Amino acid sequence: MMNDVAYIGAVDHRISSAIVFFMLLLLLNTPPRRKRFVLMSLFAVTAMCLASWSVRFLAEEYFTNLYLQGVGLSLQILFLFSLFLVFYHLCYVVSWVEASYFSILALTIYKVAWNVFKTGSSLFLVNNVKILWSRYSPVGAAVSYLVYFMICLLCCEIYKAFVEDPVLHTPPHTAAALAGVFVSCQMVLEYCGHVFTGSKSALFLYYFCALLYTLLNYATLVMIARLDSFRHENRNMHDFISNKMRYYEMSHDGIVTLQTKCHDLKHQIAAIRSEAGKASFERYLSELEDSIDEYSTVIECGNQTVDIVLTEKNILCMSMGVKFSYMIDGRAFSFLTEREIYSLFGNALDNALEGTSRVEDTHNRMISLKSNVRGEMVVLQIENTYAGEMTMVDGLPRTTKESSGHGFGLLSIKRIAEKHGGGMSVRAEDGIFKLSIVMKLPEAHGSV
Repeated sequence: MMNDVAYIGAVDHRISSAIVFFMLLLLLNTPPRRKRFVLMSLFAVTAMCLASWSVRFLAEEYFTNLYLQGVGLSLQILFLFSLFLVFYHLCYVVSWVEASYFSILALTIYKVAWNVFKTGSSLFLVNNVKILWSRYSPVGAAVSYLVYFMICLLCCEIYKAFVEDPVLHTPPHTAAALAGVFVSCQMVLEYCGHVFTGSKSALFLYYFCALLYTLLNYATLVMIARLDSFRHENRNMHDFISNKMRYYEMSHDGIVTLQTKCHDLKHQIAAIRSEAGKASFERYLSELEDSIDEYSTVIECGNQTVDIVLTEKNILCMSMGVKFSYMIDGRAFSFLTEREIYSLFGNALDNALEGTSRVEDTHNRMISLKSNVRGEMVVLQIENTYAGEMTMVDGLPRTTKESSGHGFGLLSIKRIAEKHGGGMSVRAEDGIFKLSIVMKLPEAHGSV
């Protein structure tokens, strides 16, 4: 029967890295979670432990060459990073870019915790200070896990304190390059730690330098996320102010037009009262009716901010010959901020206008907007006609014509939907583009 020391050496020592990664999978909690979170979490810890044990077993039992063992331990880092990336995406509602970033962050925090413990242990060895536990003892394993957990928890809390918006808006190629650099450097560091640390002093110096390096990496990742959050916030604020300015300009133009129309109406009324005007009575009535129709574009749906956006887009639709129909209760969207409403409705309708404007036959230019509440969810559906071929890339549409189609703004819509516990889906068929947005209503609005 396997004793405690043998178990620590043959099993725990080989899966400890996977256990720390699993700790970080839970500590780096970025809601909302996916429906099968518990099942995926159990699957994740099983797969990571199996992969970690297998790689270390092969490296330690079959690779007698020191350099080959170093390669094997480096590959363990790559495998655990890859598994963490996959399972983080399966456990939480995040994009692959965000999952990649959090995988880099988890790898960095894991190495910080690992190097803290190893630096302390090697410091005792260098100074010939006797510790209360041996390397493969249950007490030593318990102490190491306690240190790992405390360091990981501290790093995660510091990250959450500095980064308010965990969503990363970095382009996919940038995230891939970032992951490649960080993982490669950690693999090289792992290799060097196994090959070039024969003496006690070299071991301490290695772990101390590795700790400084990983702390620098951690600070860099926090700053990347914080700067990205600031940049995205500034972009949202710019869009928000631009929308406000357009609304004020539209309101100013409407007031000037209304004053002009009132002035013209006075002259028309005077003309109708004259003898000559009686013969042209019907023509004057038609002109008056047309003037009134111009002001029927104002939309009122129960939410002032939604009214502003829909009214602006309705005027644009009229000027572009687009038939715009809507059926919406704006009160259902009162849980969104003004900026979120401008971004959600503005981007969705701008994309719809962009798509339908390329339809040559003006009689086929159509946009339809509908919303309804289904249980705890509010559903917003926007349909529009479009022209040209459309293909899907990473779940988002791309048209064959340059600078046309629905790619612009859809990522922003997707993030807003996911932030509020929902999602976004798109479909294009038979010349109709369909955008569906689902969001969870807060309890305060559940009865809307």
